[in-house]
Amino acid sequence: MSTKSILLLLSILLLALFLRSKDIASNPPELFSDELINFVSARSVIENGHDLEGRLLPYFSDRLELRPPVYGYFSYLSSRIFGENVIGLRVPAIFFGLAAIVLVYLLTLEFFKDRDTALFAAFFMAIIPWHIHYSRVGWEPASLLPFLLLSTCLFWYGINRKKHSAIVTSFGLFTITIYTYQAAPLYSFLFLAILLTLNWRYFLKEWRVLLFGFLLSALLLIPYIWTVLNEPYQLYHRAGSIFTFSKGLNFESMNIFLTNYFSHFSPAFLFINGDPNLRHGAQTGVIYWVMLPFILAGLVYLITSGVDRKVRIFIIFWIVVLPLGGALTNDGVPHATRSLVGAPVMCILSGLGVVNLVRSICHLAGSKKLSYALYPLIVIISLISLAVFSKKYFYQYPKISFAYWEYGYKEIFSEIHKVEADYKRVCLEGLNYLHEQPILDFHARDSELKFINDINRHKCTLRGTILVQRSDERKNMHFKLIKIVKAPDGWALYYIYGWPIREHT
Repeated sequence: MSTKSILLLLSILLLALFLRSKDIASNPPELFSDELINFVSARSVIENGHDLEGRLLPYFSDRLELRPPVYGYFSYLSSRIFGENVIGLRVPAIFFGLAAIVLVYLLTLEFFKDRDTALFAAFFMAIIPWHIHYSRVGWEPASLLPFLLLSTCLFWYGINRKKHSAIVTSFGLFTITIYTYQAAPLYSFLFLAILLTLNWRYFLKEWRVLLFGFLLSALLLIPYIWTVLNEPYQLYHRAGSIFTFSKGLNFESMNIFLTNYFSHFSPAFLFINGDPNLRHGAQTGVIYWVMLPFILAGLVYLITSGVDRKVRIFIIFWIVVLPLGGALTNDGVPHATRSLVGAPVMCILSGLGVVNLVRSICHLAGSKKLSYALYPLIVIISLISLAVFSKKYFYQYPKISFAYWEYGYKEIFSEIHKVEADYKRVCLEGLNYLHEQPILDFHARDSELKFINDINRHKCTLRGTILVQRSDERKNMHFKLIKIVKAPDGWALYYIYGWPIREHT
């Protein structure tokens, strides 16, 4: 790499780091139970030899489903450095986000052998809302892209340079990818399948490479296969309940699938509203309008130019399969999380489109120097789009999304810890049964108080009780107000009342 390319890539990464770390402790506004379950499960396995359910499995078990373990172990490692707090649990997401940007650069360079295209692909990956958000949340999807991209990049690198060790390693990484996120097995299998299909002639000659690759994959698949055979219900129950074809392949289910599939290519999803779930973004488009002409130009160039046939087929295949994670589930569609695998290919096409549009304009104008004005202009326009998104994401999003993040528990438990010496129990109202374990294990692991997920028990009317409730109505005159927990917009969310064991004089 030239010094210029290194400096530009470092500048992109610094911008990406800022966008992924700014206000990370308060935006998203609170650690959601999906973030907590990964960390507390990994901590329990490492420190106690079992997860929260008292089991030792390849996956983490909770009351809803089995969860892939990769992010959890990274968050535990991060917590040893940054502490068992919001930052400690979300730093791996930032790291994975930066790694994905570098890998988009390397993969684009491997595809087109053009540093300008690779730099623009990395630039768009750094600034799109889709990737910014999922590089800030400490849950499984954050770990999917770097493993999938690294697997793909190593495969192409090995094929192009006849590096057998890189190809075999890529097989192993494709297998490890399935332990990152629930939708990962689908994409890992599809990506590896198309790569093998495109290079079948190579493997006819180099069958030993294929054999060693499959052996490594088979070895790494053992935990997954064991889980499929021994825990099929918990592994697939939730996925089965939202599977689009759960009632069979018929006209109705096919219509639902097609509607869900094409919704991921709709302008509403891509450029305007994004995912309707505020936990999956700020209800902005997942990419920017400014990228549309570049994506279209990239597609035209991809199809009509002399791009390597295998690269062309792979990228088109990537586009075709990107909605499958969302389309095969009839739950919150379009779904930015389950289709996150589409973010890199949109950026790669945008980079390809930018560079070839500019070069075409320069060729028509008869001046290569025109690119010195056009490239910065495109960057400035893109940064204006980023500024508009940033205003909503960093200043409005925490205020409108707090309910989606179970906001309030951090402050609730902080107040409880201040006064717990005077109490025996805590009764909570509205704590979701499915999320009870990770919330209590994270916020009250060392507390000697008894926690009751119900304020209507008889014990909750007795002395020595802290009540956490939605209304300001007291159980009896002995309960005194300890704290009102308010939402970011100022509304009262919880009232904390207490009747201590003994009255203080």
